[in-house]
Amino acid sequence: FQRVFVLGLGIHSPKLIGGSSELGASPFKLEYNYQLACLAQSPQSYKQMSICGGLGRVFEAGPVFRSEKSNTHRHLCEFIGLDAEMEIKEHYFEVCDIIDC
Repeated sequence: FQRVFVLGLGIHSPKLIGGSSELGASPFKLEYNYQLACLAQSPQSYKQMSICGGLGRVFEAGPVFRSEKSNTHRHLCEFIGLDAEMEIKEHYFEVCDIIDC
């Protein structure tokens, strides 16, 4: 990322949530205070809520959890992801200017 995007706001979304956070991926389920909880699979909805709240550009670097079946020992169930979201005001070229297309 270029420095101009990092000038956006860094957010920290919850990692222990009440249900699955992404369609198509299996969540890690656990019991917390006698209720079902899941480890977050993606901060996508929190980033979108931040943009709708008028923050313009947000990013998060943090843990992501995936409970996917794998036939290899190289598969990671937990990793650090870098997610970014920005408001597009007029044209997709705004994104191209940031990522140097």
